[in-house]
Amino acid sequence: MLHEDVVMTDQVVKPDGTGFYLCGGELLAAGVEGGSVDVSVTARLLGGFDVTLASRSSADLGGVRPEDGHSVLPLETRPLMLNSLPSSVRVELRTDAADNDWRLVLHFRNQAGASLTWRADLPTEAFEAGWEAPLADLLTIDQTADDPAPQSPTVTVVHHPDDEYYELLVDGQQAGLLVYHVIGSNLSITHTVIEPTYRGRGLSSALIGGALDDIRTKYATVMNYCPVVSRFVDQHPAYGDLLSGPRRV
Repeated sequence: MLHEDVVMTDQVVKPDGTGFYLCGGELLAAGVEGGSVDVSVTARLLGGFDVTLASRSSADLGGVRPEDGHSVLPLETRPLMLNSLPSSVRVELRTDAADNDWRLVLHFRNQAGASLTWRADLPTEAFEAGWEAPLADLLTIDQTADDPAPQSPTVTVVHHPDDEYYELLVDGQQAGLLVYHVIGSNLSITHTVIEPTYRGRGLSSALIGGALDDIRTKYATVMNYCPVVSRFVDQHPAYGDLLSGPRRV
């Protein structure tokens, strides 16, 4: 479900090529050590549905690094493959340091072998109702199609029912776990773990989405005690019915 091609409305392809994905992103600001920062970057799908491409929550405390007098806050990005890039994205930022200068950077790659970077200084609208940010107009091409195309990692979710966990593999290496406990036909999700070297790449969404897709077909009642899974379901309402009560499987 998380790796299907997504068709965007109001599309633009720059440069020519198919198969774009967001491979990273960060917020840059001065003087935000210890402050609250919640940001989301969304795009609209055909049918009017919004999908979150990148986000960060105040609960995410790791990965902040200093760089040229600024704090760099890495974003969690979803491993979605897009048929083409949207002309705009919606940026919403909630922080108690809104008076600072904020810059958002997103890194895209495509299967034609180009890497593209989007950089924008955030205006006042981003801290209020949200900013409809022009994506295509601010993209720069960092790598041409003549250069070798970067290989996107192979992401796999493997079920280990005897040990009651789902394992996330990236290029065959363990990157995370979703652990649960089963009594009869009832399943309780207890916690998820992403290995530190794999954090900030949106892989928790791949793990949770893959696990929930499989759990939906096997268990009538699902209880969740993991806050990471709760945030994922809040951002992906299609999974809301899975945790709402007994179902027919």
